[in-house]
Amino acid sequence: MKITKDQLIKIIQEEASILSAKMLQEKKESNHPVDYAAPEGSKRDKQLDQTKADLESGDPERVARAYRRRERMEDKERSKPGYENKPRSDSANESVEEHEFFSLLESLVAEVLEEELSAKTKATLRKKAKKRGLTPGSVESEYKKGLAAWATSGSRKGMSQHQWAMARVNSANPSKSWATVKKSKAKKK
Repeated sequence: MKITKDQLIKIIQEEASILSAKMLQEKKESNHPVDYAAPEGSKRDKQLDQTKADLESGDPERVARAYRRRERMEDKERSKPGYENKPRSDSANESVEEHEFFSLLESLVAEVLEEELSAKTKATLRKKAKKRGLTPGSVESEYKKGLAAWATSGSRKGMSQHQWAMARVNSANPSKSWATVKKSKAKKK
């Protein structure tokens, strides 16, 4: 049975409401991970809440607006004095339901925002695929998933969408359950 985009949006919205209710019960003091540094009622908190609502709506215009808002927020964080990349403390704390929900949301966002990558990015991905003995198509697919994951699953403060996607490609390995990369039949050089 093939699921239409509208059915997928409805499923994701239902899952989002269930998941958000569950997360609110678990984290009554804050709706956001500690790494977001967004005290309740602050401007950043309101922006994150609006971004989350826009992403959950499934409306392509609101999703695009959410991406632009997150990019502005991350640019602002990167420009602060003393900014440095810090490892996320919550990366291993995702529940099975959260993982399934974000996987569905990633696929929806990737489908809605399907864009062509620049020639430079494609060349970089082909080079990485050839060096690591992976198929170029699977590496490009992993990169696009990283682009979608940047907005849906969160990222470290100050990290751009393309940095997040390239980091996902760099850590992807066929033996990892979340990765979509595949070994190439051609010999690795």
